[in-house]
Amino acid sequence: MGLFGNKETKEEKNAKQLQKFMDKYQLEDLDEKDLVVLKRIAGDLSGNNLLSLGMALSFSTKAEDQAKISYLSALVEQNWMIIRQLSRLNKNIENLQNK
Repeated sequence: MGLFGNKETKEEKNAKQLQKFMDKYQLEDLDEKDLVVLKRIAGDLSGNNLLSLGMALSFSTKAEDQAKISYLSALVEQNWMIIRQLSRLNKNIENLQNK
């Protein structure tokens, strides 16, 4: 076996990243149509996380800028919670209509 024998393909890597993202925000119950959008959002956010991490570690970043990054991060977390709750509500409504 070579050292590089177990290299992941880009698709496998993206699938693992998406699964980690879904686990982190508890988004396992989303519909297939929503998963397509989630993949795009996860890709966008993973790129932005690298940028914000770099800014947070930079000594030249102002405290105000770090506070903005923290607030925006909190808003992203809240948005995922709202999406999860709306998805649950939608499923409950569909179940009531089918009875």
